[in-house]
Amino acid sequence: MDLPLVREFFPELPEATVARLGRLGAGVRAWNERLNLISRKDAENLEERHLLHSLTMTKVLRPAAGATFADIGTGGGFPGLVLAVVYPECQFTLIDSVAKKIGAVTALADALGLRNVRGLPVRVETVREKFDYVTGRAVTALPAFLGWARPLLRPGRKGAPANGVLYFKGTLWREELAGGAVQPTAVWPLDAWVPREFFAEKFLLHFAAPIGE
Repeated sequence: MDLPLVREFFPELPEATVARLGRLGAGVRAWNERLNLISRKDAENLEERHLLHSLTMTKVLRPAAGATFADIGTGGGFPGLVLAVVYPECQFTLIDSVAKKIGAVTALADALGLRNVRGLPVRVETVREKFDYVTGRAVTALPAFLGWARPLLRPGRKGAPANGVLYFKGTLWREELAGGAVQPTAVWPLDAWVPREFFAEKFLLHFAAPIGE
């Protein structure tokens, strides 16, 4: 699968990384024919809505070697599999309660030769491990997501930004957190990096660990 948008907006990515992302996209499309990993409309726009969207996190994320990630509600493997391709020196745990989806993303990781990925077909509330970063893409309302992420986080700094949550969300993030004590440490508008209509009013939020009640 050719990736002209990735090449345009992420020229810093090595050719081998772009090629592997292209194989990931082709693999997701193939799996989507038999299992509803992503919507049909999203599958037709997979490069922009999934690969490019996930890659925007790499504009600010500089994890140290050995940093650990939990990708909650990974679905078709986004952003977890994309990040695993870009950061082979880090470890990624993809979590989803739908076992068939975890089976698919694990198979995709194996096909790509990604040895830094494992899948957990469980509800996130049952996970007892600690991670440096927790990621997600508009899985649910922010208060609920932060509640899931809080017990998984290891405070400290295993790269930049500091350990914590990196979450993709639309403009509703302000409404969902209005009046609350917990507010993002940083907010990045995605269209500053990718000035295309799809990315308007979409944001990447960072919440540094520990996250208060």
